[in-house]
Amino acid sequence: MISVVGLDFKKWPTAEHFVSWLNLAARPKVSGGKVLGYQKRYTNNPATQALRLAAQSLWNSKSPLGQMYKRFAATKGIKKAIKAVAARIAKIIYKMMINKTEYNPMIVVENPEVTKAKKIKRLQKEAAKFGLILSHAIAS
Repeated sequence: MISVVGLDFKKWPTAEHFVSWLNLAARPKVSGGKVLGYQKRYTNNPATQALRLAAQSLWNSKSPLGQMYKRFAATKGIKKAIKAVAARIAKIIYKMMINKTEYNPMIVVENPEVTKAKKIKRLQKEAAKFGLILSHAIAS
């Protein structure tokens, strides 16, 4: 990564600019405010290829990034999962280089209360489809 990109990450104002430079950002075709599809972007950038390979290697990982890969692969497909996880890794690298910090795995981990609230909301939505109402049980 460093041999291709260099050490000066101030070339890119934000992490999103860096991800776009790596061709890992979505490029929707929009006409009249409607998304009609997505443009394919091809690249021979070795940094992009390294990030895609790193993302693809997470398929058997139990880390938060590995869980993210599995979730995206199951819902959106393997190609989109690789691109999304590679973009996330690129954002992490950008923030590490700009802030001059070491990798902190807590950056990727979601807040447990937020995760619990999302699960409760999803279960209530599923129950509503069947005409059921969920209520909290107080643990003793």
